[in-house]
Amino acid sequence: MLLPSAMRRALCSAILCCSAAHAGLWEDGYADYQRKDYASAVAKWQIVADTGDREAQSLLGLMHLFGQGTPQSYPKAMVWLRRAAAQGEPKAQFQLGKLYSSGQGYKGEGLERDYQKAAMWFIIAEESGHPEAGKSLKKVTAEISETDLVIARRWAKTCIKREFKGCE
Repeated sequence: MLLPSAMRRALCSAILCCSAAHAGLWEDGYADYQRKDYASAVAKWQIVADTGDREAQSLLGLMHLFGQGTPQSYPKAMVWLRRAAAQGEPKAQFQLGKLYSSGQGYKGEGLERDYQKAAMWFIIAEESGHPEAGKSLKKVTAEISETDLVIARRWAKTCIKREFKGCE
């Protein structure tokens, strides 16, 4: 029988091993992406994303969005981007704002243009430190009423307070 301290060391070793393996997969996926081997990048990032890695989830969402290494699928893109955004990933939050502001590709697939939701996501992304969110927020602000902007700010504040859970 393992002693408690030995059990802790074994658990820490297992966690470090798995974390290092996932970091290696993420980096390998990035190298594949740079070589334009998108299918390999998707396969590796899928494994890392399935463990809850927000950056891998965000990248996987973008791969589905643009059809790189996987068939283009707006619904799958939204699933992965929402998962990443719910963990505070600024790039995913910003991308959700862009998708709501454009309604890009979603007609008939569940997402219509919604400037108010776009404003909410841009506010959240800006609070999370995304460098382009403020500029994009100004653009969508011109498309909505002051009342709608106040509501979007309230939604964003609530979303941030809830640590990005249940934002939609």
